[in-house]
Amino acid sequence: MLELLRRDIGDRVAVVAASERADGDIHPERVPYDLLVERQRAMTSSRWVMLDEVHGVGLYRWSDRTPASAMAAVGDVLVGDRCSPPVAVWAADCAPVVLFDDAAVPVACHAGWRGLAGGVIDVAAHAVTTPVVAVLGPCIHPCCYEFGERELVEVAAGVGVPADAIAGTSSRGALALDVPAAVAAALGRHGIEVDVTGSCTSCDPRWFSHRRGDVERHAVVAWSERAL
Repeated sequence: MLELLRRDIGDRVAVVAASERADGDIHPERVPYDLLVERQRAMTSSRWVMLDEVHGVGLYRWSDRTPASAMAAVGDVLVGDRCSPPVAVWAADCAPVVLFDDAAVPVACHAGWRGLAGGVIDVAAHAVTTPVVAVLGPCIHPCCYEFGERELVEVAAGVGVPADAIAGTSSRGALALDVPAAVAAALGRHGIEVDVTGSCTSCDPRWFSHRRGDVERHAVVAWSERAL
């Protein structure tokens, strides 16, 4: 597991990490629950909270009544609290985005292109009071993400910028969607800067990639812990 960020926020420490291929598949629909929890605990010493991600804008808030299941609810924005188990996004090319507010409350957001077009980043940004940390985990980059012009316009409208601001060129010279640029644009209109951006899932063999033909999934996981 790769730690992407560790930062003091008041009396807490915000931590964001990404599971790697070597940590095993964490796809909650493919991996038996007991094995899924075993893999989670091996990485963070705790069971995670995850959602049934549907490329939408639905939000779920963790509470002490959240069921202990592979997926707690349907949605693409998951809000924890200072004492919740780690909150996680499972992905294999889509953008896993994590925010922390000034009270060290974590928000995990799954942002595929349909979610970006629908405003899922706006939902995540409004889920907490004052976001002070933003991490974009490993996701597909424009080098590997050829994209249609019509869909590019939809994403641009959803993140509030002209289409050319998020357009890229693939390694084969075709029009591409620059997912990191789209995430940065969506966060930017809330005054939030991205602190960390992960590598391309299709280029970097540490991660699973749908475009590369993988059916497995990795995760980006966020939690806060007491400062020493």
